[in-house]
Amino acid sequence: MYIYIIMFSLCIPTMNRFESFLKKYLELYLKNELIDEIIISDENGNDVNCINQYFGENTKIKCYVNKKQLGPFLNKITCCKLAKNEWIVLMDSDNFADENYFKIGKEFIFKNISTIKKNSILAPSFAMPNFNYTHLNGVCLNKNNLNGLKNEKNNMKRHHCSSDVLMNTGNYILNKYLTDNINLSNDIGLIQNSSACDVILFNTMLFEQLNLEMYIVENLHYSHIVHTGSIYTQTCGLTKKYIDIVNQRYFTLKNV
Repeated sequence: MYIYIIMFSLCIPTMNRFESFLKKYLELYLKNELIDEIIISDENGNDVNCINQYFGENTKIKCYVNKKQLGPFLNKITCCKLAKNEWIVLMDSDNFADENYFKIGKEFIFKNISTIKKNSILAPSFAMPNFNYTHLNGVCLNKNNLNGLKNEKNNMKRHHCSSDVLMNTGNYILNKYLTDNINLSNDIGLIQNSSACDVILFNTMLFEQLNLEMYIVENLHYSHIVHTGSIYTQTCGLTKKYIDIVNQRYFTLKNV
């Protein structure tokens, strides 16, 4: 009898985040038995140097340094391609998912093993404390129903965020099939200028190319840290032209 075993590859793209975030987070991730590898993809090597000095020869942590700075989008793709497992947790280096996040994700996959497809993302329903999508619990978004959430505003309570905001939040559980098969060649120029809108661009491309199915999973929560040093905060004002292009592309897809 075939036994389906789920272990997660935790993929963390990073640059200069060790002292502020990774030093604390990696200690906790190493204790999580649902993670059997932690992939670090570092843009300049500073974090990898610190990790090697602080954690020593820990075989659970696999560190890589990019030959050149790739930017958020390509660094995430690079990090995921290095993973060995089918299911990946792609987590920003300044955010944190506790053990319950992984347990809920595993339970969801097992519960839906006969129907869930390889073109799937499990999206958190709450990026604590600011981005609350719990009104979408149980929804599976695809390119055919993006415009079908006609009652979303009626179901949104105070402090809830819309599905449009969800599209640029990230920090997902995703099937490696998606990052292994996305075609980047036609969008390199946009990708290289997408530092503040890389997630919604990624999702839009997946809807277009691979018929992405995005499940908003009840109780799948993590800590989303908003701070002045975030890539979004630092680059959103400088890349408004590209943010507008990406958003328009998503809304065009949504309104087809």
